[in-house]
Amino acid sequence: MIKVQKGKMYSLLYAFFIFLSSFYFVPLYIYGDQQFYIDFYDNCFFPNTDSFECYNVKLGTQEPLYFILVWIMKFFNIDRNIFIILSNTLFSYLLCMNIFKYYRVDYTRNTLIILLLTNYYFIVLLFAAERLKFSLIFILLYLLLSSKYKIIYYVLAILAHIQSFFLSFYIVFLELRKIKKIWLKFFMLALIGLIGAIFILFLSEHISHKVEAYGGDGGSMGSVVKTLFFIILSCLYSKNIKILICAIPLIVASFLLDVERVAIFAFFVFIGTIVYHKKRIDILLFFILLYFSLKSIDFLINIVKFGSGYI
Repeated sequence: MIKVQKGKMYSLLYAFFIFLSSFYFVPLYIYGDQQFYIDFYDNCFFPNTDSFECYNVKLGTQEPLYFILVWIMKFFNIDRNIFIILSNTLFSYLLCMNIFKYYRVDYTRNTLIILLLTNYYFIVLLFAAERLKFSLIFILLYLLLSSKYKIIYYVLAILAHIQSFFLSFYIVFLELRKIKKIWLKFFMLALIGLIGAIFILFLSEHISHKVEAYGGDGGSMGSVVKTLFFIILSCLYSKNIKILICAIPLIVASFLLDVERVAIFAFFVFIGTIVYHKKRIDILLFFILLYFSLKSIDFLINIVKFGSGYI
């Protein structure tokens, strides 16, 4: 009980740090992809406006959950910056709580959290990859809660960002581990496959648009190398070939799509492996995480100077 309370206390402290950081950086990030999100937030909810169609036009997406969240914020007349600051705070709190739940190496736990909260990919999620962040919030809820209905949170994650489907093999693996009866495992596998097919069918036009937008002649070597790098590290640290098998959707996506989001997913698979298997922070892991923390500095400087992390 004491450990749980200690975890909550530290998680709140770390979340408060992200709250203060977001309070400074969020109003400054007004260009890049964020200008389209700002445009959507400010101009798609007037009377006699087809708000969802406007959402599709402004952001080029049909995923409904982010639209619903923004609609709720607009209904209560909540400023967009406040909305993003609060979501960043919640995201960091849930990330820390998951680490305190699964990672029991006490003397390196806070070091791991600090390196993650300053990590380049985490910073990108806070200030640039907005819908992906909301998707990961629901994935973190799925991992944190113990309800037998928690799979619903993963469904919501996909409704927030279709690329969360890249993690489907991992989620299926986690769910099937809990089931003892063989016939029930096959039934659940078929059911999950059916649900996945319905999602793909429902969002087929959106998926096709994204593949055309991000695909081009295929994924860049940078996207492929980074994805493979994190997945191979995950296998080495876990000593479990299932990590590689479950990463098939991510690896295929890295070859097809020239988009950094695939590498972000692969990075969080790597971190999830470290946390779940309770691996100590060795020299290699420390310098990998330190490198990505240092990489975030230029991104934050760009936000201050140019209003966008990507230049």
